[in-house]
Amino acid sequence: MFHVRALWALAAATLVFAATADAQAGRSVVVSTARDAGSGSFRAAIAEANADSTVAHVVLPAGIKVVPLTETVHYTGAQALSIEASGAILDGSRIAAGPVFHATGGGSLAIQGLTVRRGPAEGVTLEVPPDASGTVRLWLSNVDVLDNLGHGVLVNDQLDSSTTDGVPPNPGGSAASVDVTVLASRFLRNGYSVSDRDGLRVNEGGPGDLSLTVRLLHADHNAADGVEIDERGSGDVRVDVLAARLTWNGVFDPADLDDGFDIDEYGEGSILGIVAESVANDNYEEGLDFNENDAGDLRVDLIHVEAQRNGEEGIDLEEDDDFAGGGDLAGLMVDIRVNGNGRDGGDAGLKIREKGTGNLGVELYAITATANRIAGVSVREDAIGHLTATVTKARLLDNAGHGIDFDENRATTGDAGKLTATVSDSTASGNTGAGVRADQQTPGTGSLTLAHVTTTGNAGGATTGGGVAVTVTP
Repeated sequence: MFHVRALWALAAATLVFAATADAQAGRSVVVSTARDAGSGSFRAAIAEANADSTVAHVVLPAGIKVVPLTETVHYTGAQALSIEASGAILDGSRIAAGPVFHATGGGSLAIQGLTVRRGPAEGVTLEVPPDASGTVRLWLSNVDVLDNLGHGVLVNDQLDSSTTDGVPPNPGGSAASVDVTVLASRFLRNGYSVSDRDGLRVNEGGPGDLSLTVRLLHADHNAADGVEIDERGSGDVRVDVLAARLTWNGVFDPADLDDGFDIDEYGEGSILGIVAESVANDNYEEGLDFNENDAGDLRVDLIHVEAQRNGEEGIDLEEDDDFAGGGDLAGLMVDIRVNGNGRDGGDAGLKIREKGTGNLGVELYAITATANRIAGVSVREDAIGHLTATVTKARLLDNAGHGIDFDENRATTGDAGKLTATVSDSTASGNTGAGVRADQQTPGTGSLTLAHVTTTGNAGGATTGGGVAVTVTP
């Protein structure tokens, strides 16, 4: 789906430079031995950085292959630090407990060209101190995080890093924003110890924002989510994702199966951004699961995204999912493939739902939703607000439900929300429900316009619903 070499050339000059920009003025310490400890070791180099704030770079040259650690390496310095390797491996298989690498001083951290593997807990942990301010950054460039029993990488700015979905949204955290950049890195087979341990987990709990930038990421066979973003303060979640591959994640806990890419935003703040040229296939719950709660909008564009054969929805975008607060849900979705999802239930291959007060407005172009064991596409607005949707060049075939379902629900007396939907140059055929369903609860009359739409062989008829004026152009 994406061209790796082209994307690397596009991203490398800016992101690799950014990874060391905060640390360029400092001095370097070069690791000269693969021993666990002693003069010239990686552990000694980090200890020197802890003691001397002028140390900004720890370099593991090409001759350093495997560093067999016997206990966690702790970085406690407050300065930005860059760890620059040429294929070295930090092996945590001899560590009794704790992360392989643990940073707690509040300085930004850049890691390049390194593998971190087989830790008894997290591979890499960056803890944000309670008194931190400004922005704490983590850059990962050409990093492999493999077979760690906790999160592969954990960035934590919450009082409790194991806070779960649906709990009161105020776990505390610093005033700092958290900014994570991932370039050409892999998170594989992490988290097989206790429930809810992800490939990459980023928690932000104070008033700052949480930002994630991705250029080439592979998260595969992690116990819980491939990537989970959890923002519980008053800030926004901002995502800029290009070329992520999130597959076969979420199998570990049968009572709480997990997703390829999960975003949860609680408190005041929005989810904003774009996901492009990405794949979220064969995950045990949902491929992409983006939930915005409390006051704030969900505004994410999806461009060239594939989400197939996931246990529930392929793509699930919900505003006011767990806690109502108001806000709009809006987005542009182009070339989206959601096929073969729903073996364990769910609502639709592509689900877009605005549950609280606010408007839902989406533009869908070149959507393919076929052979889902649930509906093909569901666009639903539940509370006070309008539903506006434009669908062009969609293929909605052989789904166990409606091909596409537009649902504008009346929340309370005085909710005059209106459904306005247009489907053109599309096919909705062979579904067990209707080809196109559009339902507008009173008061008000919605409208559905079908232009050049084929709706043959649907068990529930060509169209169904109520409260909608239907206009059909052959």
